[in-house]
Order: sequence, then C-alpha cells, then structure tokens
Amino acid sequence: MKKTGLLCVILILFILTVFFTGCSNQGTAGNIRFAAPEGTPALAMLNFAVSGEKIGGMDVDYSVVSPSNIAAEMSSGKADVVIMPVNAGANLIRQGADYKLVSIAVDGSLYLTGFGGKESGLGIDDIKGSKIVCIGQTGVPGLVFRYVMSKNGIELITSGKPEGNQVLVEYVADGAAAKVRLAGKQADFAVVGEPAATVFRNALACDSEMDMQKMYSEADPHNGDSYPQAGLFVKSGLCTDKAFMDDLFGKLEKNKEFIASNPSDVDSMAKSLYESASFPAPSVSRCAVNGNRLTDKSKEEIIMFLKNVMKKDASGNEINWDAATTILF
Repeated sequence: MKKTGLLCVILILFILTVFFTGCSNQGTAGNIRFAAPEGTPALAMLNFAVSGEKIGGMDVDYSVVSPSNIAAEMSSGKADVVIMPVNAGANLIRQGADYKLVSIAVDGSLYLTGFGGKESGLGIDDIKGSKIVCIGQTGVPGLVFRYVMSKNGIELITSGKPEGNQVLVEYVADGAAAKVRLAGKQADFAVVGEPAATVFRNALACDSEMDMQKMYSEADPHNGDSYPQAGLFVKSGLCTDKAFMDDLFGKLEKNKEFIASNPSDVDSMAKSLYESASFPAPSVSRCAVNGNRLTDKSKEEIIMFLKNVMKKDASGNEINWDAATTILF
C-alpha cells in the first residue's frame, strides 16, 4: 500500500510538472499561421516565407491562398497574421474580428491600361465614351476606380452606349478575365494591379496607361501620395508580444530591401510559394511593397481612405470611420 501511494504521488507530480511547463511555453514555442492572397500581397512576406523563418521564436505556417478565400482566414480566426485588402479587413474588425491593422503591406499599385494611342499622359478626356473592364468590384480596385471617376465627373453606366461624360464599365472576376476582354477587343481599357499591368503591356501591346495612385492623390490634397491597398492584420493578443512584433517588422523591412535589390529573382521565388505566380522584373518596383510600422500620418491617411471609398456598409448604413480608429495598432 505504501509503495502504491508513493507511486501515485510521483505520478501526480510528474503530470503537474508537464502541465505547468507546457503552459509556460505557450506563446513562445507555439505554431502560428501567416496567410496572404495570391498576387502582389504575397510579396510582402516573400523572402522570409520562402526561407520558412521563425518570427519571435515561433514556428510559422506560411500559406498563400486564393484571393476569394483570404477573408475566411480572418473571419474564422484561422490565421494569426493575415494580409488582405484594407477595406475588407477593417470592416471585419468593425464587425467583431479580434485583429489589429499593424501595417500597410502594399500601397496602391493599380493602373488603367489599354489602347488609347497615348504611351503616357492618358487623361480623363481620353477615356470618355469608352468601355472599361475593372477587377475587384467590391474590393480596393473597384472602390478606387469609382472614387476617381466620380471626382472627375465621369458617370459610370453598366449597359448601353456611353455618351458625353459617360463610361461603360464591366466588372470582372480577375486579371485573367480582363486580359481576355482586352485581347478580344471587347474593351478599350482595363483597371488592374501590378504585375498584371506590365504583363498586359508586354503580351497585348497596350499603348496607354493612367496611374490610379496619382489620380487618387490629385482628387483631394488630404489623400497623401497613394492609398493603402493591402493591410497586414495581426490578432490583438499577438500584437502585445513586443519580441514578436519587433522581429516581424525587422523581417518585413529586410524583405522590402531584398525585393528592391533583386527584382529578377522575385518571379522564381514567388513560384515556390504558389505555382501561378508571374512577376516580370519591370513590374516589381511598381508592386509598391511596404511593410512599415504605422505612423500618425499613415493612420490618418488610412481613415481618410476608408471615409472616401467605403462610406456605407453592405446594408446601406453610414459608417463612422472616425470612431473606428481602434482598428489600428
């Protein structure tokens, strides 16, 4: 009996030791998920994702997913770190997702490109009466396109023949669909991001371009030089881990420097993350990878952007973005 009792005590002590050791290691020796959509946003984590580097001592599962699935990474809480459109991520936080916007992963990288006979200097008057295909109807591309057109007195119609200050617009699923329309002469211009804009110019001999970042900036002096296209969102609890956040921003900075210095290596590296990647070297600098910590100025510009392009929610209710600054870290 005495021997049995002693063994029970030893077993209990062993179990308690394992339990408390395990608890003390949580958050430092854990495994986190870092998700980004295919395309330019994936470049914001390219160098350290390809190397499979730890962040803040934690093992990281880096995953590049279809753009149509990226919102689920946040809404379900599946990913600890998510890169996704700023407006979509901010709206999910507003609806209760427990994340913070900690950085702009990608600044604006949208271009209106097509066949207008003007290599540079394509202006608003040049697109009147034309047909334009635009990606991302409810995402940043569609929001920025409509904002810029409205600010320049362009009326968008979805059927019929455009006249006067009108433009016929067709929203398409992605760059591939836009390319088909341009190649088949079913549209005069397309609003796409990089690297698609460079691919279109090379493959379709597009001869005209409008810089949507410049157009957004010129629409209002308070808008800044560009707009926040893709945000870096981190779970609220993880944001308070200083070692993690410092290491994260250090890796983001090194990645940005690597991409700027090695544009010819980006395509092959991106293909190791997802097979369909295509980043011609000339497109890389125009992909506008960021990754810096938010400053007071950048926070103001983010709120201004949301107020400009997303005034209402899906139900048509006004959104008070001035009262939603808690989305930012």
